[in-house]
Amino acid sequence: MPTVSAVIATFNRAPELRTALSRLLTQTHPVAEILVVDDGSTDGTDAMLRAEFPSVRYVRLPHNAGLIYARNFGFANTAGDCVLSVDDDSWFVEPDGLARAVAYMEAHPDVAAVACNIETRDGLVYFPPQAAPFDAPWYVGCGHLLRRSAVAATGLYMPELYRQGEEKDRGLRLIGAGYRVVALPGVMVHHDKSEKGRKPGLERFYNHRNDLIREIARCPARLLPWRFLRSWAGNSWKNLRHGPRLTDVKVLLALPEIVRIGLKHRAPVSEDAYRRWLHLSKTAAPLSPPLRSSRANQRFALTRQAD
Repeated sequence: MPTVSAVIATFNRAPELRTALSRLLTQTHPVAEILVVDDGSTDGTDAMLRAEFPSVRYVRLPHNAGLIYARNFGFANTAGDCVLSVDDDSWFVEPDGLARAVAYMEAHPDVAAVACNIETRDGLVYFPPQAAPFDAPWYVGCGHLLRRSAVAATGLYMPELYRQGEEKDRGLRLIGAGYRVVALPGVMVHHDKSEKGRKPGLERFYNHRNDLIREIARCPARLLPWRFLRSWAGNSWKNLRHGPRLTDVKVLLALPEIVRIGLKHRAPVSEDAYRRWLHLSKTAAPLSPPLRSSRANQRFALTRQAD
C-alpha cells in the first residue's frame, strides 16, 4: 500500500486549520505523516498545534515566503510515496475520500496527479459528482494527491510564482513528461474559502502575471508569441469584466520580472504535449471561478461532447 504524506500550508488561520486537521485525522486511509508549514503566522497557530495536535509535525518559516514556497518545502521535507495537499480551510467530505484517491493512483501507474472534486461553502461544485474519472489539464491546490516519483522527475514549483498558478504549470510539465492528471469527480473536498488573507485584486494580478510566466517557461518557441499575447488578452478581458482595475498596469510594470523568471525556468514541453494541454484546458479544466452546480453540470456535458 502506498504511504501518504499530507502537507498543509497555513497563514493566520488557526481555527480553520484545527477543523482541517481534525477532519484529515478521521480518514480511513492511514496518513504516515502530516506536516504543517506555517508561513509566518502571528495568531497563535503554533500554540494551538502543540496543545491539540502533538503528533503533527510543525515548521514555522522565518518569514512569509508565499504559499508556493511553503508547498515546495513540505514536499521536500516529507517521504510518502504520495503527497496529499489540502488547504488549511479544506477537507475530504467523506471518510474514505483519501482511500479512493490512493487506490486510483495505485491502479494507474501513469497517473501522476489526482484532482479531487471541489465544493465550496456557498454550494458551488467543480464537477458533477456522478461523472466518471477523466483526464484534466491540472488540479486545484486545495485538494489533490501527487505521485512523489513523478514530481521528483519533473521538478518542484517555481517559487517565484508566490501564490497562484502553480497547478497549471505542474500539470503542463507532467503531461509533457508523459504522465496523466486525472479528475475524480466522486472524491469530494470541501473548501470553506476563509476570507482571511483573500484579496481579489492581488489574486487577479498573480493570475495574470503567473500565466505569462508559465507561457515563457513552457510554451514551444513556435507558438510562444501567439500564446503570450493570447494569455495577456484573455486575462485583461477577465479583469475588465470586474470593472475598471489597475491590474493590467501592474502587470505591465512587472513585465521585466515576468520575462526574467520565465527565461530562468524555461524548459518548453513538446508541441504535441502543449496542444494536448490546451485541448484539455478547453474541455476538461476545473471551473475557475466555479459556477453553480446546475451550470457546472451543463458545462461538463457540453465539454465532454466536444472532447
